[in-house]
Amino acid sequence: MEQNKPDDLFEKSLAESKILLEDASRVAEEDYEFTLESILAEFGGDMETPLPEPKPGPLPPLAEGETPPPEELFPPVEDDEEDDAAEDDETDFAPALDTPQSYSLQQVVERTVQNVLDEQRSEPVLEEKPRRRAFFFRRRHDDADALYENVPEGEHIRKEAEQPEPPPEPAPPEEPEPPIEETVADYRTAAQSSQRAARYTTVVMLLMWVPPLLEHFGWMPALYAEDPLLHVAPFLVALTLVCLLGREVFLYGFGKLFSGKVTYELLTALLCLAALADTALTLFYPPRAAQAALPLHTVAALSMTCALHGRSLLFRALYDTFRIAALGDAPYLVTTTAGGAAKRRGSAEGFSITAQRDDVSGHWQAVVLPVMLVGALVFSVLSTVHVGAWALLGWNLSAVLAGCGSLAFPLVYALPLRRVTRRFTKSGTALAGYVGASTMTRSNCLILTDSDLFPPGTVSIHGLKIYGEESGKVFSYAATMARASESGVSDLFDKLLTQQGGRLETLSDLNFYEEGGVGGTIRGETVLFGTAAFCRRMDVALPPALKLRTGLYLAVDGTLIAAFAVKYLAAENVDWALRALSRTHITPVLAVRDGNITPALLKRKFGTDAHAVYPRLSTRLALSQKEGAKPCALISREGLAPYAELAAGSKRLCRAVRLGNVISLFASAVGMMLAFYLSFLGAYTLFTPLTLAAFLALFALAALIDGYFVDQY
Repeated sequence: MEQNKPDDLFEKSLAESKILLEDASRVAEEDYEFTLESILAEFGGDMETPLPEPKPGPLPPLAEGETPPPEELFPPVEDDEEDDAAEDDETDFAPALDTPQSYSLQQVVERTVQNVLDEQRSEPVLEEKPRRRAFFFRRRHDDADALYENVPEGEHIRKEAEQPEPPPEPAPPEEPEPPIEETVADYRTAAQSSQRAARYTTVVMLLMWVPPLLEHFGWMPALYAEDPLLHVAPFLVALTLVCLLGREVFLYGFGKLFSGKVTYELLTALLCLAALADTALTLFYPPRAAQAALPLHTVAALSMTCALHGRSLLFRALYDTFRIAALGDAPYLVTTTAGGAAKRRGSAEGFSITAQRDDVSGHWQAVVLPVMLVGALVFSVLSTVHVGAWALLGWNLSAVLAGCGSLAFPLVYALPLRRVTRRFTKSGTALAGYVGASTMTRSNCLILTDSDLFPPGTVSIHGLKIYGEESGKVFSYAATMARASESGVSDLFDKLLTQQGGRLETLSDLNFYEEGGVGGTIRGETVLFGTAAFCRRMDVALPPALKLRTGLYLAVDGTLIAAFAVKYLAAENVDWALRALSRTHITPVLAVRDGNITPALLKRKFGTDAHAVYPRLSTRLALSQKEGAKPCALISREGLAPYAELAAGSKRLCRAVRLGNVISLFASAVGMMLAFYLSFLGAYTLFTPLTLAAFLALFALAALIDGYFVDQY
């Protein structure tokens, strides 16, 4: 059915599209010119009898507290013709009296002064102009309904004048954005420091795991297990070295704790401290050494290594992002509109702040990790009390912290961001972090214009035919109409006009038509320029033998004067981009002005239209604007390929971060409960460092496998 067409579904699915498509601006009403007669007529004057001649003598005083009836205070607003007729028949506010009255001079003066004061008090309200609203702004319908609820017809103007809207609150000042060069230098230093620490920590951690693995397979001598100096002291030194190498994790974790936020860095730091204390207690306290529970120093070193690698990947990703952004003013930026993500021209202001904001995993961890930390402290105390060995308090705490501190926490966001950033860097694009990716892919639509689908060089005039007109007039009119339409053929006709030595004409009354054409007036003649369907719709007779599938026609005063055979070539990068959008299920929105560019043309030229949506003309004109808002990404190269690559990678990034975050949080909850259960039962032979590390590694692998292949599309 007609209402189930994809473009109609697209129109109905956009809650904000009414702002862009319809004449949604609330236009302020015309200013009224107030006179003394209109004021008296509006506030209860009788319009049927002529104004009586003033009689000498004072006016009758008003009784104290006397007010006119409500229906006279707010009379219904009539049409302009009725108001004009009423102004000719208005009467004085004071009712006519049957008996003559006498008034004193004092009463006349008091009454006159009171009337002047009333007029002065009413002047600001009467002369206040309604606040004009921007063209693409409309007050929400619920606010409008509340304003006009239970108001008789014709009284809304008076109500707005009586109860003016409060002035809008000033927007909070935005966070100042440091120079991009300083940001690049800071992240370069941070990335180098974290990468160096991560490498050294990895070497130490791998050396720490060699003896436990050899012992597990029975390849270590018996003396190693009997002498504490051999199987405890080296690990105490190694874990101390790991803590020193990972001091930035300690500083960041405890710094965030002082600001009221619990992060994975804090859990990692507490785990290392608990394991370090338990290892030292095992070496120097014989009752602790007599327990069967092995210290978890190797697990703590593994957790610190993952934390450092996560920070290193994050800093390197942000460094590459800002390095691309600092190369110069990017020719394009990606922003969001009511129809989806759009490539625009504008300023990159706000890009740095957006790129450094927390991702969704950081927000979720900020909520869940405080609960995990409290649970770890409580469960470790309960296990120690139940077993009755206070020497195992450090082991119980380190065991529960290791269980709830998933190894994937540092890598859930950093790993996929680093993978897609490396690919974006090669294509000259920069993504504003997870916030930019989430904002860009929220609507799952990508707005494409004429130049995106058919860049310069892929559109050419294959031939032309002139019917009974001078060639100079034809070229001038055609170039003028093409320039006014701002379509993809504008440059093509400009070059043709330059070659023929013509000039642009003055165009007025420009109109766009749904059938794929534009119309206007040039030198008093009605000029039409568009597709064959447009000409037929405008009753322009076309020669039966002239059959052009992608032709453009020029008509003057309803008579065809020229036909242009336009040829469209398929670009290889556009073909790849459309197929990439189709694979990632991103819907292209054709915000084109060229009537020939339709999903059918894409299907013929590229073999696929990627399930593109072809909106109505008003939508296409609104979505094809060139200026944009705050950027979600920056694009430094021409063509559709970098644009589509950015959209597809952003969508995969968001999906990988969400999936990895869910798996890591689930693994954290399961690991904490399992560690508490085994430590509570005292099953130390089952809960060894090797089994705990295997459990954490399997869940981390499940959480990170999608993030590692996020750039494969």
